[in-house]
Amino acid sequence: MGRNKALNLLAAAIIAFVLTASVFAFAPAAAAPEVPNGPWVDEVVWIKEGDPAKVVDMISKGDMHAYFIDVRVDPKLAERIKTDPNIAYKYAYGLYFELTFNPVGPEFKDGSFNPFSNPRIREAMNWLIDRNYIVNEIMLGFARPKWFPLVSAFPDYAKLADVVKILEAEYSYKPEKARTVIFEELTKMGCEYKDGKWYYKGKPVVIKFLIRIEDQRRQIGDYVADQLEKLGFTVERMYKSAREAAPIWLRGNPADGQWHVYTGGWITTAVSRDDADVWAYFYTPLGRPEPLWQAYKPDPIFYEVARKLWNREFKTIEERQELMAKAAELAIKDSVRVWLVDQIVPYLYRKDVTLAADLSGGFATALWSRTVRFVDKVGGTFRAGNREVLVDPWNPVAGTNWVYDAVLISATQGAAFLTNPYTGLPMPERVINATVYVEKGVSTTVSSDWLTLRFVDKVEVPADAWWGYDTKAKKVVTAGEAGVKAAKVRIVANYGDVIGKIKYHDGTTMSLADWVALWPLSFYRVDPDSPLYDAAAVPGFTEWRKLFMGWKILSTSPLVIEWYVNFTHPEAEFIVSSYAGWPSIPWHVTAIGIRAEEKGLLAFSTSKADKMKVEWMNYIGGPSLKILSDVLDEMINTGYIPFSEWASKYITPDEAKARYQALKNWYNAHGHFWVGDGPFYLDRADFLAHTATLKANRNYPDKADRWAWLAEPPIPEVKVEAPESVVPGLPANVTVRVSYKGQPYPAARIDFVKYLVLDAAGNVLGKGEAKAVRDGVFVIQLSPEVTGKMVPGSYRVLTFTLSKDVAMPVTAESTFPAISQAAYLTALLGRTEARIASLEQSVNARLSDIEGRIAALSSSLNTAMAVGAVALVLALIALALPFVRKPKAPPAAKPEETVVKTQ
Repeated sequence: MGRNKALNLLAAAIIAFVLTASVFAFAPAAAAPEVPNGPWVDEVVWIKEGDPAKVVDMISKGDMHAYFIDVRVDPKLAERIKTDPNIAYKYAYGLYFELTFNPVGPEFKDGSFNPFSNPRIREAMNWLIDRNYIVNEIMLGFARPKWFPLVSAFPDYAKLADVVKILEAEYSYKPEKARTVIFEELTKMGCEYKDGKWYYKGKPVVIKFLIRIEDQRRQIGDYVADQLEKLGFTVERMYKSAREAAPIWLRGNPADGQWHVYTGGWITTAVSRDDADVWAYFYTPLGRPEPLWQAYKPDPIFYEVARKLWNREFKTIEERQELMAKAAELAIKDSVRVWLVDQIVPYLYRKDVTLAADLSGGFATALWSRTVRFVDKVGGTFRAGNREVLVDPWNPVAGTNWVYDAVLISATQGAAFLTNPYTGLPMPERVINATVYVEKGVSTTVSSDWLTLRFVDKVEVPADAWWGYDTKAKKVVTAGEAGVKAAKVRIVANYGDVIGKIKYHDGTTMSLADWVALWPLSFYRVDPDSPLYDAAAVPGFTEWRKLFMGWKILSTSPLVIEWYVNFTHPEAEFIVSSYAGWPSIPWHVTAIGIRAEEKGLLAFSTSKADKMKVEWMNYIGGPSLKILSDVLDEMINTGYIPFSEWASKYITPDEAKARYQALKNWYNAHGHFWVGDGPFYLDRADFLAHTATLKANRNYPDKADRWAWLAEPPIPEVKVEAPESVVPGLPANVTVRVSYKGQPYPAARIDFVKYLVLDAAGNVLGKGEAKAVRDGVFVIQLSPEVTGKMVPGSYRVLTFTLSKDVAMPVTAESTFPAISQAAYLTALLGRTEARIASLEQSVNARLSDIEGRIAALSSSLNTAMAVGAVALVLALIALALPFVRKPKAPPAAKPEETVVKTQ
């Protein structure tokens, strides 16, 4: 190829490359998919499925994209979940099982006997049950033993570890002690034991045991029933689903004697940083309005402790801890609930989708609806599975409390605050910023940038703040009229421009009426002369009344509201989120229920419905729909305004009629009355078939990627390094290493590393907090006082590490032996002798090495001397050569005959 031709070809290639690059440079890039308002997906179809194997199969095949409750797994199914390339899972720790006891008695209405009306017998049930058996044999290791309503994965359990560990040891499995106490108490109650059976007034003592069938509670129920039968009880095992059991234990009158024990299951749907209210919730009438809770009669001291914690009536963290410790002790004495296990639950989903999971509640968090999407596309139909779909009636005042319903409801509602799925702290969804003014002396802190905390000498309540409502005079009661002048806290929250901007699902727009029109409702519900009176609402209202001092709207554009309260909390974020609310359901939707209850046709609460013998109000199905529809027609005709003497200041008859007509149109289109403002709206609900469809609300103000920053939680990885042995009376150190993905965890992001030193029996010998040495390294210093309590034997150090970024304490431990001083000295002498022998071997090896090196050096020196001598001779010859006459050169040789010789 010629040079010119080659150059021409090269030039052509360069031109072609430039032109091609230009085409790619100027060709339009593939447009990134537009982020929609509302959710990423177009709709969510809900599927009811209770068979674990079928759930796994459906997710693997793509017939289901995620399952919103725990999956009961056997070893074979667990292996498939781990190895199936289409299945992923996230762990959550907020589900737990317990035994709920009927406290009424000793006799029910029908004269039958209830041994569990006796607190001592309920207490003894803690000794009767082997929780480790349940963990290992029934839960297959996916659980931890549980004695208290505190979730062991949350901070309060770690903070109370020194108290609860002692109580756990005291109430561990002791069947003989249980038998002794139960036999003594039954005899005192007039029962007779003969031929291996208990009798009361000549009839066998029959325990009606409600056993749930959908999960491990069936096996747990059978196990507990077996233990009761061994004691001489006759057990009637009543196997029921959630839907079949709820009318008996939850909504029925416990005095009717339809049941004695129920296998309860609960879920805490968000990481809880503060469990102060669990004692009142689970053990007192303050917890819930249902008949069972209203039948609780705790010891007055326990009630007062629980009430104070419920209302946060404490000034310091130390006072709170004292109340919590007392509550734990009194709760296990009461034992209307005997706690069994905290679950470790895998939540299953397909790998081609993603959605946020709370470390407590898994997918049972409002954030699922704000984050659910397909990995490779925008839009689409997401198929969600659950063990139950649409369990109990939905209404805006006192409807369902089932988690199966809550996951749908939360998707249809906006919120002032959502809960961070890893820390448990409130995150503003509709509140923009807030300031909280706290009276000096109140112990609280703040860690969020949206909230400003200020301590003041005094919090004065304005005289014109709204304090209450007089149902007789039909007017607002101001703080000045009530004589309220001061509070502990003032909250000021800024919502921005929401009035006239936020759209509800039925097309109506938020007005000031949605914030204030229904203010009288709570007061009418506790007025015995009102048709809205509900006795179940009284306990909760009574406690609220003690804390609420008034509220005021400071401006409407932007909307700024202030509250004055006596409620305090160690973390100020919770003070704000407890009062700064959001009208996610418009006033006119609640109004149809108010009117139906005023007319005696329906009731908001199950308790009142039972007493009135009417339907528990249901906005999405059943006989309620026809009643609500008829009431709505009447309201459209009359322009009905609830609490008109007050609300007519904010609603005109024409506005009311327009709102009601929008709701009527919604009902005609969707077949239900459930209207909210969330990222999804309820399109269809079949309460009989238990199916539902949620569709995207594209009028939602937030973009779908608002919560995309929620990534994998940085849970600390902890390793405890205990000493080889500890000598009683001598100090010792334990090293705690904290990391994340192999890197040291920043010490500044660790809240605490607490520890307990326990003997073999579980007794606490010492406790404290480890000291940070550097990032990722903490040291526990065991003092001579702690080690001095030890005798030769086995001990363990149990640690609780809490990150500031993940409110889930990590538990880790290590064991070590305590040995006598003689054994220590013997061991020390043995180690010294071993070290001397090792040193001797090392010295001998070193000497041999040195000798070898010396020999090598000697050889090297001899060689060097010889080389030096030769060099010296050559140097002398070189000096002499110039003075020696050169010989006559020989004849030239042919190249191939050249020979080199040494002289």
